[in-house]
Amino acid sequence: MSSNRRKRIWKEVKDANADFFNLRTVIALAPDDDFSQFYFVMSPNDGLMAHMTVAGCLYIPDTYPESPPVVHLYTKTGRYNVDVYSGNLHDKTRSTLCFDILRSQANGGVWKPEYSISSLFASLMSAIVSFYVPQQRGGEIAEYVSMEKLDTVKKAAKETYEKYKHLLPIVPKIPLVEATAVPAKQMSFPSTITTEGNTQATSGPIYLQSPDSCIQSFAMDLSELHAGIVFSVILSNSEGDLVGKKPGTILVRNGVTATAARKRANEKTKWFYHGKPMNDGDMRLHVTIGRDQMTFAYCSNGRRYVHGDCPVSRLTDSQIGDVRGIPFYVHVYLKRKSGGPAKVTWLDTEGQGYIHTVRDQMGETNEDIDDDFGFELVDGLKVVEDMKQSEESRDLLVHMSELSLTDNGATDDGGNNDVKSLRPVDGP
Repeated sequence: MSSNRRKRIWKEVKDANADFFNLRTVIALAPDDDFSQFYFVMSPNDGLMAHMTVAGCLYIPDTYPESPPVVHLYTKTGRYNVDVYSGNLHDKTRSTLCFDILRSQANGGVWKPEYSISSLFASLMSAIVSFYVPQQRGGEIAEYVSMEKLDTVKKAAKETYEKYKHLLPIVPKIPLVEATAVPAKQMSFPSTITTEGNTQATSGPIYLQSPDSCIQSFAMDLSELHAGIVFSVILSNSEGDLVGKKPGTILVRNGVTATAARKRANEKTKWFYHGKPMNDGDMRLHVTIGRDQMTFAYCSNGRRYVHGDCPVSRLTDSQIGDVRGIPFYVHVYLKRKSGGPAKVTWLDTEGQGYIHTVRDQMGETNEDIDDDFGFELVDGLKVVEDMKQSEESRDLLVHMSELSLTDNGATDDGGNNDVKSLRPVDGP
């Protein structure tokens, strides 16, 4: 491999590692290799693989960048578009993933020489966390995350990491967005809910897009949720339609598998993945509605972080339509599919809500922010400075030295927020 090709590869690896907050990927040279084989780990931010370690291997052909890298993913994701092939994981000539970006244009793909390793991993990450999957013959299909799949994928990811961890780079601490504390009125729910079958607790009416600056919130201890319990929080103008089957329903929701949705009146429900599964560990979830957003936050190490790094949804005209004067309800829905019963306990919010950065503090006027389900941008280089340096990373530095490489709101409108119902329902 020529010196110029090695220089390009090294720079692209550094650029990808430096953008960890967005790419959530760390790449390291394989021991005793000369810039042709790399191991990587990915830590998605959303969906069933969120905050898990996804591992794989990357081969760089001698014809790079005219030809794309060859990629093998060791971790099974449970997604058809990612796990469609199961070939030889040591084959240096053919990827076990079926993506257009892994084929050159001459071979019917979309890879161009000006693309980079970062471009490749952005595409791979998108395939892992996107709800709707484009199909080769046109259109797209939805890949839902069932409770059974969530449990299976979690176990498989842990087993795969244990098998290959001696080859993999160290995963840095996942960068999180700290939530902003704001005064908020605590919404009233039962002190506990024990799910035996299907259970739904519904709040009294609240009103959105009001000039009143009141923010409302509630908090729950989800530590007893297990793999057989479905759990969702829904904000909707309907007291019974929790998934948006009726044309007039407007809703925002997120559930235990991190499968979220948003719907405007007379439009289809739009599903997407947001944040990490909520039955993963001892989660204390704080839900806040107001200041133009519905935001989930969770407690970790004494701090509260925005679930999914951004609001589940903005509550503006562009996101949910003009809903002024329309009563909305908050529903907490549970369903036991298997295993024993589980209890959800309401916590004292102590007069606090936790939201994403307040819009007027951001100095933003760009409407595009309303459609942003992605990550907040931060200085990736600062993140890398805090990363532990693995043995593979040190190997890269040795190679660099040897080659002398250089890098030139929801508000209260006087309505009663006491619980209206706690009843068995036909679940979504």
